[in-house]
Amino acid sequence: MQPTILLLAAAAAGTALAFTTNTPPLLTSLTPTRKSTTRLFGKSSDDNSSILKEGRLVEFTAGSGSGGGNSNKLGAIVGKEGKRNLKILTSTGRTVSVPPRSIKHVVPNGRVDTSDITQIEQHESAAASALSDDMAVGGQNVMEMWELLLEEEDATNSIDLVTISELLLGDSSSISCYATKVLLTEGVASYCFKELGGKLADLPLYEPRQVHIVENMRSRAEIEAKEASKWDELKQRIDDFSSNDDMVMDLKGESEEVQIALQSLESLACLANLSPEEMQREEKAASEAITCAKQFLQNVGRRATPEMARTMLVSLGINGWNKHTNMDLIRLKIPTAFDQYLEDAATEIAMNPPPDLDEDLRMDLTHLPAFAIDDASTKEIDDALSVEILSTDDDEPIHSRLRLWVHIADPSRYISLGSPLDKEARRRGTSIYLPTGTISMFPMSLASGILSLNPGEVTCALSVGMMLDNSGGIDEATPPIITPSLVKTTRLTYDQVDLLLDPFCMVDNEGGSSGVCESVENAIDMSIETAVESLRQLQYISEQRLQWRMDGGSSESISSYELPDMTVKATQSADAIDGWEIDIYAKNVFAANRIVTECALAANEAMALYGMTHGIPLPFRGQEMDEVSDDEINMTPAGPCRSWLAIQKSRPSQISTNPLPHAGLGLGMYVQGSSPVRRYADLALHHQIKSHLRGEKLPFPANDSDDDLGDTAATVIGIARKAALVARQLERPANDYWLKEFLQRKGTETTQVVVLSGDRWKDNVYKLFIPDFGAIFSYTSTTSLANGQQIDMQSRTLSELI
Repeated sequence: MQPTILLLAAAAAGTALAFTTNTPPLLTSLTPTRKSTTRLFGKSSDDNSSILKEGRLVEFTAGSGSGGGNSNKLGAIVGKEGKRNLKILTSTGRTVSVPPRSIKHVVPNGRVDTSDITQIEQHESAAASALSDDMAVGGQNVMEMWELLLEEEDATNSIDLVTISELLLGDSSSISCYATKVLLTEGVASYCFKELGGKLADLPLYEPRQVHIVENMRSRAEIEAKEASKWDELKQRIDDFSSNDDMVMDLKGESEEVQIALQSLESLACLANLSPEEMQREEKAASEAITCAKQFLQNVGRRATPEMARTMLVSLGINGWNKHTNMDLIRLKIPTAFDQYLEDAATEIAMNPPPDLDEDLRMDLTHLPAFAIDDASTKEIDDALSVEILSTDDDEPIHSRLRLWVHIADPSRYISLGSPLDKEARRRGTSIYLPTGTISMFPMSLASGILSLNPGEVTCALSVGMMLDNSGGIDEATPPIITPSLVKTTRLTYDQVDLLLDPFCMVDNEGGSSGVCESVENAIDMSIETAVESLRQLQYISEQRLQWRMDGGSSESISSYELPDMTVKATQSADAIDGWEIDIYAKNVFAANRIVTECALAANEAMALYGMTHGIPLPFRGQEMDEVSDDEINMTPAGPCRSWLAIQKSRPSQISTNPLPHAGLGLGMYVQGSSPVRRYADLALHHQIKSHLRGEKLPFPANDSDDDLGDTAATVIGIARKAALVARQLERPANDYWLKEFLQRKGTETTQVVVLSGDRWKDNVYKLFIPDFGAIFSYTSTTSLANGQQIDMQSRTLSELI
């Protein structure tokens, strides 16, 4: 680029001398002579209205309401807006309204025809060209003028912009004055002159800074320029990676500072799917990483927002981020894998099991058919069901001849309290079930291996045997049996059990099968006749138990229909959109589900009774329900709406070391102990009961134990509460995310929804239910909706409501 020609004029003589920056002159001979202060500095009016007239060119602060960013813009005043604001025309042809305080500079001699925006464009173009030329010569022209002015005897005096424009660019036109102003404030050597503040004036004033100040500012500017250059280079590389889907940024090739900054983006990005209120709380208590991430985004010219952080991580592929990365897992610091030393410990236990502390107490129940009923995809098999026939006397009632056995996996047989695996399970608190897979509490080699009730093997269990009275309650005359045991299970899925219980599944006299039962014949190691008989006995018990709980006022007494659970599976597939295949369906409650649920509830009630009877502190769970009248039930449509009514009447559950009634289940007391492979609180309960059976000191004594210096029953309650909270924070949002994605993919397809009820706290807000998927969500309607009303909605529209 041809160097800019510097014109220095001796203002008093009106002479000018031109020279190129390639041949610097002796500036001392060209010092302008000042005739009078009045001429050089002009006259400033205290009344802004005298200069803020129509047609005046001004620089103003442009905030978010006037065109992005908080930078200065150039425009021409076209009039007033309201009592105080000014209407300003910009070079884009847009008119904005700004208060007078936003006017930062009035261009000397700057009056334009407001019908011609090209005049504004000319000023901006001249300023841009001046900055470009200034950059090319490293600010040398401004520096030389500054040195010239400093040599004057009155160098401490201020000088007006018109005079500087004449000295620097050779004329005082409004275009030159504006270009000069931009050079003094934004150019390479902008540190040479100080713009004097105060009231707006026709002739803005500047003061040459002293040498030591300029040197300090120049040194700082050079450092900042070097830093800016580094960020500009990084910004370009980020842009290149972001625009190429096949490129992934390798952090190892970046400086440590950049690596830390890029990794800090995760902390900020993980706020992107929070509610505005939650996001505000998180950002208010901003961690160092979030602060670092925001500064990094600003340095590379991006908005410092969680969504921008997420977008950048996905576009760069950092740490494996993609569109579907689960941000809650990262935000909550949930471990998704086990350290190698824990995997090694799991392998060692499987190969060399520790001595069985309960060997002398274990009851051999391998002669009883034991059915482990669960989903086909379940790997942690933690319970199985048996029916023991105590008498063949047909004159006795059937309930008096049957003992229900619930066999629960016995991980406490292998996992010692205080061991590394126990500490890790305690830290995790629970297995987490996400659409993309399970994050197990124990290494899966253990959870689905020696800790589970795997079919065809003799496995250790904690078995609960119960006799029921004629109403379905646990027989008080025959206390439940709780014992370590040995069992041999048969694995069946819910669908297989429902098939076997189907009345059309015919069994001939020789034990053979026909029809639909043939699909499960290979799944059992006994005759189908034996299996069907045992399952029908379990079905009888479950129906008896359900009726007994309903008589006790359980939520099922309001509605026998149970809302289905939403089952969401997201599986990686090269042939699917975005590489993910999504399957969502409602898991309805049939006979098999009812059998498992009722038998597990009975076992949990029996363990609660055992704890109360023997004074063992356990994590007892309770729940209260609001009263509901018969009229309220009758006015609510049967089916999903009544089930939702029951849910609305249920208060939050409680956990205590003292027995509590559980109104929602219709039980006088209740614990959870049927999933020790999946929940640490259940495992702790097993340790409590088994220690009592062995006559040993309880590992989790009562809170008021005088000799206790370690864990207490309150510790277990704290673990249970924390685990439940973590599961809620992860499982529901993950299901909602994939449901939203699923509905978006269905586009304009129609999905049927059912109105469950109006929101109790918000007007015009309703709870809707999608029967096909088991999903429930809120919906705001401007028209009144009736409970039970069915509505057809576009799937894409539904996705926006999730």
